[in-house]
Amino acid sequence: MKDPVEAGFITIAEVNRVRGIRGEVVATIHADDPSRMAQLGSVFIRDPDGSYQRLGIEGVKRLGPRAVLKLSGFDTPEQARSLVGRELFIPPEASTPAPPGRYYAYQLAGLSAQLKDGTPLGRVREVLSQGGQSLLVIEGKTGEILVPFVKAICIACDLSAGTVTLDPPEGLIELNETARTT
Repeated sequence: MKDPVEAGFITIAEVNRVRGIRGEVVATIHADDPSRMAQLGSVFIRDPDGSYQRLGIEGVKRLGPRAVLKLSGFDTPEQARSLVGRELFIPPEASTPAPPGRYYAYQLAGLSAQLKDGTPLGRVREVLSQGGQSLLVIEGKTGEILVPFVKAICIACDLSAGTVTLDPPEGLIELNETARTT
């Protein structure tokens, strides 16, 4: 099968650990609502040899910001242990559209970050979920810059232009630079 990432597949979760005796796993879900996993019939996983396989989802239970998943073919803790640390993918058509003014992390990764006056800051490398708060991790000329992804700071997001425009409070960018030097 073609590489899901190259085919535009979306990373939806990362398996963290085994749970229980039935082959269930705890996974960090890369969506604003972990219960969305219950709406999917299957996910894809990359095997150690680089190939991909479709896995059926037999059950989903919410566990705070994560989920407990029961995936087809993994019926014992020993079998499920082989899933730990691996990512789960979905095809783009399986993703529900984000509500207006909201974005998925995969949509933000790769955007060029700029200040409202047009000054370039760098490229969004990833989006970190910190409880109820997401942070843009921007790879800038002087290193990594962490910016809260809130409307007051991230004033415009233009996916077609590939940009996110920021109006950070005074000192935020410098704070990141200071943290790197201490």
